[in-house]
Amino acid sequence: MEELYKVYLVYKTRGLKCAACNLGENYYSDGYRCFRSGFFFHEECADSKYEVFNPYHPQHTLKIKVFSEIEDVHGECKLCRGKLSKMYYYCSVCEFAIDLICTRKSVMKTIQDPENHEHPLYLVPEMTMFTCRICELPDDRFPYGCHLCELRFHKDCAESPPEINYSCHPYHPLKLLTRVPSYIDGKCCLCGNKLHILFYHCSICNFSVDLDCVKSPPPVTLINLKSHGHQLTLLPQRIFVCNACGMSDDPNPYVCFQCNFMIHRSCINMPNIIKINRHVHRISYNQRLNAGDWKCGVCKKEIIWTCGAYSCAKCPGLAFHVKCATKFGIWDGVEHEDIFEDMTDLNSYEEIKEGVIKHFSHEKHTLKLKEESDANDECMWCDICSYPIFSSSFYDCMECDEFTVHQKCAHLPKKIKDSFYMLPMTLVSRFDELFICSVCQNFVRGSAYISDNNNLSLDVRCGSISEPFVHESHPHSLYINYSTGDKSCIACGNKASVVLSCEECEFVLDIKCSILPKMVNHKNDKDHLLSLCYGENSSVQYWCEVCEEDLNPNKWFYSCDHCGITCHIKCTLGDFIWIKPGKVDRFSLIPNYRINRLVCGVCKSRCKFPSVLEVSEIVTICSVECIKIYRDL
Repeated sequence: MEELYKVYLVYKTRGLKCAACNLGENYYSDGYRCFRSGFFFHEECADSKYEVFNPYHPQHTLKIKVFSEIEDVHGECKLCRGKLSKMYYYCSVCEFAIDLICTRKSVMKTIQDPENHEHPLYLVPEMTMFTCRICELPDDRFPYGCHLCELRFHKDCAESPPEINYSCHPYHPLKLLTRVPSYIDGKCCLCGNKLHILFYHCSICNFSVDLDCVKSPPPVTLINLKSHGHQLTLLPQRIFVCNACGMSDDPNPYVCFQCNFMIHRSCINMPNIIKINRHVHRISYNQRLNAGDWKCGVCKKEIIWTCGAYSCAKCPGLAFHVKCATKFGIWDGVEHEDIFEDMTDLNSYEEIKEGVIKHFSHEKHTLKLKEESDANDECMWCDICSYPIFSSSFYDCMECDEFTVHQKCAHLPKKIKDSFYMLPMTLVSRFDELFICSVCQNFVRGSAYISDNNNLSLDVRCGSISEPFVHESHPHSLYINYSTGDKSCIACGNKASVVLSCEECEFVLDIKCSILPKMVNHKNDKDHLLSLCYGENSSVQYWCEVCEEDLNPNKWFYSCDHCGITCHIKCTLGDFIWIKPGKVDRFSLIPNYRINRLVCGVCKSRCKFPSVLEVSEIVTICSVECIKIYRDL
């Protein structure tokens, strides 16, 4: 765990595919997720020892190596030939590398009674060329050899008998094959994985099974299940529609002959009550819905009402496919059947009377709702989100001039479960400090949603993002996705680790751009507010009013509908848009409106952005990049 902490900033959660071992795509497990990259690590992988001994490389111990999210991993595991992941063991002397899965496997140094040879076989712990006696394929690593006959074997070849009787195919014996016949599809009939060098096959029934399923066959019968009250029997290679989920994606049902009931093995122990991030209430599994035309709340496609689905007891008419509701990124993998549902009032304010409230962050006085403010009033700042109040309703303190908030900010819930990390969060006031939002990475002053362990801080904008997310720049709903860095934001062109993407098209929006203000007050246009423009398919050349450089009209920018001026987003907002002017700790936010622009103490350039930070009245800093450099000095 210590080595992982050196590279990744992680929090405990549940997840699927592990960045360390590449396993876990089909089941949830406990582990850790990185705040920055979104990578998930199994608990077992995260707790891997720093140094291990492996019989395949007895001359030196192996040490663990951890790659960051921005580092590319090259090479393959010397045992299984698979691509190495973000964590693996290596020998720096011999350039020997082995993945975590192969490291954990027990190593048999001697095969005393091999199925296909009369003498014991011994592991040759070196990478050497040989031809396997059974499959006759050449290989270059770790054979098992016979000291008497000087023959070499693959381990699986030596241990696999020529013919077996298999529990999941009792009609005929299965024969060991080392070549895939042209008449089969090349997949295991039980797990669907690709067949490799060795597998067992029945030519009469065209039934094939890989070695993993031979060694660990699925049970032929199952009883005492919460999904069905009777005994279920495996019936391989039958096309069917699962009565539990309505899907027909696996031709190996478990069948109840008494009820004519068929179910996927993966659906047998599905959770009864879950919480998903696409709905505010908990949802429960129903064996069938009421007759009608049902649409899934996730994929919007038809639900077969005679089959099982999840539905909400508080929202009639809302249901979800089983596969959609339990998909990674939608469900956190937690069964809520035995978890008490907290119904505590989550309001952050108390309504005294109509239009008058008392807010938890300003408890000494009451607040009164007021009508829209003057759009040119630059003195009105929301103390919760730290952004000016232009043309929306707001609450103002009835007894002092120290607290003013947008109406929607005053009504934010006190407690949430955030949509990014699926952790409980509490709204707290942070008026006297600057912090960095863990999602959008903006510097913020004001209120924040804080995790119970204080490792996460989300500004109120990111804390308010929920799925499906609706943005006026796009006609379809957007959903949170962890990006691998191969997708660019439609607004700015940059790449981010966490994005909002569309499931119907290729629209991708990073979090920082999703919360950009729609209206902005800027010194270059004192008479009007600038509006956020979502790009134009135009060949006309635009230029930025602030930096006087070219502006790409295909990307987002700010413009004035009256004056026709255009500005880059960065030039319009700068990096400190979510900080209220004034002194905070040793920092002071200063408007950069002078005729002679201030000079940044780090990059030494004249600051072109609308505001700068002054540190202890000594150094002026113009951007987040310069703050990071200043902290490292």
